[in-house]
Amino acid sequence: MLGEERRSRREEIVSRLYREGWAPGDFDVVLELLDPEIVWTAIEGAPDAGTYRGHDGVRAYMQDWLDEFDFNEGDAGPIEESIEVGGRLVCLQHVAGTGKRSELRSEIRYACVYTFGDDERILEVNEYATMEEALEAASRRPAPAARAHGSHGEPARRMDD
Repeated sequence: MLGEERRSRREEIVSRLYREGWAPGDFDVVLELLDPEIVWTAIEGAPDAGTYRGHDGVRAYMQDWLDEFDFNEGDAGPIEESIEVGGRLVCLQHVAGTGKRSELRSEIRYACVYTFGDDERILEVNEYATMEEALEAASRRPAPAARAHGSHGEPARRMDD
């Protein structure tokens, strides 16, 4: 796949993850797009900071957000800017939701570094407070190596549990 075509395809995968999967709570879509050995690291210093492993761990992380916020406002993680760095997709994203208890609308702008497998499923997500932090982190890491699929261990909810 050519660079621009690959970036566009990966942007669509990420958009689907939020728009069709996470926001409406459709975990069939989420699991279709994520590798079974997914590693998702939330923003350092956030209340939900930590690393979530496997489908079960990421599902629990997403469900925690869904329990607290209503994201069915059409604003589920749109990509404002993206760039490929070392084979990874780095995205500036924006999400808006309404607190289920407070009924207050909240908006968050953050960045993510997405690593994809050969099958174009998401292998790893690292969240950052700013695009600059995400770009710096992505540029420091070696390009992802091809990864064999099929040896999936038992997922743990969080590395630090």
